[in-house]
Amino acid sequence: MHLSVYKWALTREFVSADETADVLGLAHAEAEQILDDLVNAHLMETRHDDESSGALGTWRRVLNPQIAAARLAATESRLRQLMLDLNTSRQRFDDLFNVYSVLGTARPTQNSVEVFGSLSDVVSLVDEASRGCKTEMISSQPGGGRPVEQLEQAVARDLELLERGVRMRTLYQHSARHHPPTRAYVDKVTSAGAEVHTCPELFGRLIVFDRAVAFIPHHSLPGGAAVVRDPSTIAFLHSAFERAWDLGTPFAENRPDLTALSDVHRNILHLLGEGARDETIARRLGFSLRTCRKYIAEIFDMLGAESRFQAGYLTADRDLLK
Repeated sequence: MHLSVYKWALTREFVSADETADVLGLAHAEAEQILDDLVNAHLMETRHDDESSGALGTWRRVLNPQIAAARLAATESRLRQLMLDLNTSRQRFDDLFNVYSVLGTARPTQNSVEVFGSLSDVVSLVDEASRGCKTEMISSQPGGGRPVEQLEQAVARDLELLERGVRMRTLYQHSARHHPPTRAYVDKVTSAGAEVHTCPELFGRLIVFDRAVAFIPHHSLPGGAAVVRDPSTIAFLHSAFERAWDLGTPFAENRPDLTALSDVHRNILHLLGEGARDETIARRLGFSLRTCRKYIAEIFDMLGAESRFQAGYLTADRDLLK
C-alpha cells in the first residue's frame, strides 16, 4: 500500500491525508500513517500552510528517491562513526577494568575483607578497633585458657572499653574454668561489668566490634587474620555467637554438684550413651532442640566434659547411671 500511495502522489504536486484516503479508499488514520512513514523514509517531505501553491494546512510532496538514498548514506556514515566510538569506549572500559582488578581490590572499602599475615599487624588493628568501639564487643575464644601474654594485653584494653560503657561479652570453653590466668582475667573484667559464658564446644575464634568490623583467624597463616567489614557476613557471625551464648553457662557460676543430676539429665545421658543425636533426644523426650541442647550443656558443665566421648567416659567412670 505504501508503494501505491507513492505512485499516486507522483501524479500530484501536493497531497493531504484526507485526499489520499478519499481517492485510494483508505481510512484517514491509515492514510496519515502511510504518509508519515514515507516522510520518515525521506521519500516525501511535509509542507505547512504553503500559500504560494495555494495549499493550506499539512501537505506532503514526493521527493526523488536519490535524495532518500543520499540521506540514508549520511545516516549510515553517522552510525558507522557511532559504532567506532562505542568500540573505542568499550576498549577504554576494558582497560580501566584491568587496572581496577589489579589495584582497586587492594584498596580497602567499606564492605571489604582484608587479610593480614602478621600477628603484630592484627594486634594493632584490634587495638585500633577497640579504641573506636562505642556500643558492643563480642568474642569467642575456643581452646581452653588463653596464653598469659595475650591476657595481659587484653585486660587493659578491655577495662578501658568497659569504662566507656561498652557492653562486652566473651565465650570460652568449659576447660578455661580450670586455667588460673584466665580465671584471674575473667575476675577483673566481670568485676568491671563484662559478661563471660562457657560452652562445651565453640564454633571458632571471633572478635566483633559494634557489628561493624570482625576479626577471624586466617585459615593457614598462624597469627594471621581476616578483617571483615561486610554487613551480611558480620550479621551471620553475630548470629552464630548468639546461639552459642544462649547455650552457655556464666563463668562465675559454680558448677553444680553431680548429685544435682535430675531425671531429665539422666535420661539424656542414657540417650547420649546410645549415640543418639540432639534432634533424636529432643524428639524422644518431648523438648525443643534449643531446650535439649541447654540440658546437654548443663550435663557437660556438671561433668567437666568437653565432648560427648568424654561425657560418656566420665559417666561410666563415676557410675552416674546406676
